[in-house]
Amino acid sequence: MNYVFTINDKYLEKFKEYYHKIMLDTDNPSHKYLFKEADLTITVYNTNKVMFQGVKALEEYNNWAKIIGYEPIVEELILNDYFNQYFSLRVIGSDEVGTGDFFGPVVVCAAYVTPDDYPFLEDLNIQDSKKITDEQIRIIGEKLVNRISHHVLVTNNEKYNELTKQGFNLNKIKAYLHNHALKKLVNKHPDYQKIIQDKFCSEVNYFGYLQSEESIKDIDFLTQAESIHKAVAVAAIIARYKFLLEFDRLNQEIGIVLPKGAGPATDAIAQVILLKYGPEIFTKIAKLNFKNYENLMKLKKN
Repeated sequence: MNYVFTINDKYLEKFKEYYHKIMLDTDNPSHKYLFKEADLTITVYNTNKVMFQGVKALEEYNNWAKIIGYEPIVEELILNDYFNQYFSLRVIGSDEVGTGDFFGPVVVCAAYVTPDDYPFLEDLNIQDSKKITDEQIRIIGEKLVNRISHHVLVTNNEKYNELTKQGFNLNKIKAYLHNHALKKLVNKHPDYQKIIQDKFCSEVNYFGYLQSEESIKDIDFLTQAESIHKAVAVAAIIARYKFLLEFDRLNQEIGIVLPKGAGPATDAIAQVILLKYGPEIFTKIAKLNFKNYENLMKLKKN
């Protein structure tokens, strides 16, 4: 496991002097220094983050934590805050949005991020998209699509409803979309080192959905993957950005501001739309297999 703290320049020189006997050359552009022996690897990044790995990692971390004034830890750091075994790798990450929204499409994005991209992403304060407002998503998303290599798939409501009629459930639709987006980026960036996907079903079910397809196999399925690698966070933000643009189009098309989600506000607006346009419009703007639509049709009959 990994242990991380930030070191200032004053202590960095002492740190470098202390470990100079195990210092190695590194060609990784995100590394400032690399120290390695049999039971210990220490990476100092350009951001002055220091990551300890190996059997002796916790002991060395605690020693330096006391020296520089950090509270020593007594248990291993969990995989979060992006400083983990994926940090120094070239990663393709994928995520999706729109799956819990009655109105609007399902959007899947895969993004390719390397350590070279970190300064740019840090300037944008990239983090879990659920912690970012829609207004911020619009600003950040536009910058990301112009800079980061990615592939986006937007499944509009008509296509979504056609697939559900053919027997596809939501997870099967997502599996197909993720697999297609990943294949595009794998072909574009064969130098990738890891693929991380936000886990939405079991690995067995995921590949079961794709049994008739040529599928990408080497995937790390992780829960809360947006907090584990920035490639997934970037993918989620771009997906949300594209979702918002599509939502804008739908709003303009029907002249009504559609609510997100599937709660009471959604049901209320759906009733207004039903009265104004009739039931046929929902094939184009909503997911017909949601309970919202079933309830709406029951109200229509009464």
